[in-house]
Amino acid sequence: MNGIEAYRIWAQDGALWTEWVKPVMFADGTYSDLSRPNIPDIHWLRSLQHDTALIVDLPGEAGVRESLALARLGYRPVPLYNGVFTKRQVTMAVDVRELARALFAGAELLSSMNINSDAAPVFMLDSRRLAHAGKAPGIYDNRWCIFPQDMPSAKFLVDHGIRRVIVRADREKPQDDLSHILYRYQEAGISILHSYSEAGNTVNEITVTRPSRFKSLFYRFKVMMGLSRNAAGGFGSMIPTPSHSGRRYRGIG
Repeated sequence: MNGIEAYRIWAQDGALWTEWVKPVMFADGTYSDLSRPNIPDIHWLRSLQHDTALIVDLPGEAGVRESLALARLGYRPVPLYNGVFTKRQVTMAVDVRELARALFAGAELLSSMNINSDAAPVFMLDSRRLAHAGKAPGIYDNRWCIFPQDMPSAKFLVDHGIRRVIVRADREKPQDDLSHILYRYQEAGISILHSYSEAGNTVNEITVTRPSRFKSLFYRFKVMMGLSRNAAGGFGSMIPTPSHSGRRYRGIG
C-alpha cells in the first residue's frame, strides 16, 4: 500500500471531517509487509454517542490502535499528525516509524468498516509531539503542535450536533497547545471531559483554565519559532551539524 492509497482511506471522500485529515505522515511511505494491528478493547466508552467528539492524545501507535477501536463503535477517526515522517537513516526528534506503520496497517482495517459519512469524529494526536527538549545538531526535528486552525471551530461542532468533547490522554490534564482549542470549545458551551489512561476507565468533566497568551498572535509566533517547518506544510527539517572547520554547515534544511 502506498501513501496516496492509505491517505484516501483515512480521508474518505464525502466524510464530514475529511478536510481536517493531515497528509504529511503519508507522504514518504509504501509498505507491503503489514500485519493486522492489535486493536484493544475499549472500556472507558461503551458505544457511539452522536453528540460527542473524541480527542485521542496518546503516544505513537497506541493512539492509532485506540482510535481504530473507537472506529469499531462507529466513530470516524481523523489523523491530525503533522510531524513529517522520513525513511532516511536519521535520528528523528519524535520517532514516528511505528506510528506510520500503524497508520498504513490501520488503513486496511479501516477500509473494511462501514462508518457513516457524518459519524462523530475521533481526532488523533501524538502526545509525544513536543516531548523532545529542543533542536540539536544532526537531529531531524519533526516536533509539532496543534493550533486552533487545525481542528474544527466550536461553531462547526455545535452546528453538527456536538455538545461534548472527551479527551483520552496519557496525562492528567490536557497539554498546553490543546488547551487553546478546548478553551474555545468551552466558551461556546461545549462540555469538556477527560479520561486519563493511567487511571483506568473513568471519564470526568473538567474545567479548562484559560491558557497563557490565549488568542494572542505572539503565542503562535513563539511556538513556530521553536519548531522546524518545511515546504511540504508539515513540521520537520534537519538541524545542521557544524563541520570540523566550524565555518560551514552540512545537512538538509
